[in-house]
Amino acid sequence: MNPAIGAALDLRVNSAKSREGTDTRLSPAPVHTGCMDRSPPPSAARPRLCSGWRDARGAVLVEMAITLPILLMLLMGIVSYGDWMMTAHSVQQAANDAARSTIAGLTSTERASIAQTTMQTTLRRAGTLDPTRATLSVDDDGTTLVVRLRYDASADPLLHLSLVPMPSAQIQRNAAIRLDSL
Repeated sequence: MNPAIGAALDLRVNSAKSREGTDTRLSPAPVHTGCMDRSPPPSAARPRLCSGWRDARGAVLVEMAITLPILLMLLMGIVSYGDWMMTAHSVQQAANDAARSTIAGLTSTERASIAQTTMQTTLRRAGTLDPTRATLSVDDDGTTLVVRLRYDASADPLLHLSLVPMPSAQIQRNAAIRLDSL
């Protein structure tokens, strides 16, 4: 037998002398389990090594009942706020793009039309946003152009979870550019 396997199995050689000669047998060493053994004893007549094994079975259920709702609220909060932040970022990006695109316009009316078209295109490209729920206003005083974009995200199902308090479903973002340097 390989000595490494014999050491790993913790075998010992018991010698017993008999009349015919020496008899050697391999037997496993006794193992003391102590309180690490949580399995029930095979019979009621045999005394238990650890008296608390029955109490540990229900502890996992109680711990799960306490922590699972908290973890679910945390997970739903992460998902809901992540969705809100993605929507708010996309609305801000649409306002920025609309403001930048207005540089191509020569008159206030043309700039407003270009901003409206760019906003709708940007929101459609965002994937989950509906351009019909957005309102755009363009303030042009000749030197500074301000694009105000308001988006109604109340139809988003992730923003209606009652597990966590959510920010307003009305998202408003602004973007401004200077026109006098053109």
